[in-house]
Amino acid sequence: MKRIENTIIAGHALAQYDIDAVSVSPISQSGAAVFKVEDDRGLLYSLRVHKSKSSTLEKIWMRQDVLDSELVWLDALNRETRLILPVPKRNRQGSYVTQVDETNCTMLGWVAGEQKPYFTSEQELKSTAEMTAALHRQASTWQPPSSFVRPTYNSARVRVALDMLNQRVSEGLLDEQDVRILNAAGEKAIAMLDALPKNKQTWGVLHNDLIPGNIVYVDGGASPIDFGASGFGFFLNDLACTFCFVYPSTRQQYIEWYGKHFPLPNDHEVQLEGFFIASRLTSMIHFLGLPDANVWIPTDVHKSACREFGRYANGERFLFTGTPFWE
Repeated sequence: MKRIENTIIAGHALAQYDIDAVSVSPISQSGAAVFKVEDDRGLLYSLRVHKSKSSTLEKIWMRQDVLDSELVWLDALNRETRLILPVPKRNRQGSYVTQVDETNCTMLGWVAGEQKPYFTSEQELKSTAEMTAALHRQASTWQPPSSFVRPTYNSARVRVALDMLNQRVSEGLLDEQDVRILNAAGEKAIAMLDALPKNKQTWGVLHNDLIPGNIVYVDGGASPIDFGASGFGFFLNDLACTFCFVYPSTRQQYIEWYGKHFPLPNDHEVQLEGFFIASRLTSMIHFLGLPDANVWIPTDVHKSACREFGRYANGERFLFTGTPFWE
């Protein structure tokens, strides 16, 4: 029933754009239901119906001003970088956000290229590192308008994730010892986050979801898509998020590729481990609300506790060695 409802909403939203659509196909649903639209000239678009699949995703992500701000930054990136990016499209009223009853919808140009479920080559990693640096260069000099509103990735969000994990323990859904280790690592990461200085070279608007599924490769270059999780935070958080999909033995080379295009803090390796822990925890806010979460989250939490989280809590380095949580 949900898919039918989203399809109807998409149809009403589409009628508010200057597009003569010949096909509308549902693609996916996570933070939003995404539809691929083709017009009578063969041009492709991504129409997003902002209804989350996760019951725990905060309502702020679906607010009109927050969605508008996402596309304001995307518009600036299109103008100020050489990256191939989705181009936000305004409706007939000149707005980036189209309302259908109580649901907000947005439209973007489609980035045609190759998507992969994981990184498969050195060139993909190199181009992703260079793309990430390009995003951070723009964000480090860009001044958002006064109306700009996006969530902030800070210690408060890490604590929200820890509270949710502790609640699952009390409900008997997660192992108490595993979550105790995640708590210890999370508290250590929180202390690091709260102590870091913020300046134009370390803090700004970031994508915050640069994982393989949100990267399209066009002629060998990496193009970021799906800016739905973008917000304010430390730039290293983007690298840590990507590192959740990169083997430890390859991360040093990735850092060097990135560092050639954007400056790194002196203690970036130590910081990246803290951001890795924080990124993994904040991603669980979304994951814990997914319909099948109880099936796979306990195993994910257990492996994390035995690997990166356990080592971090014990003061051991993990960024470049060890078995990643996904294996």
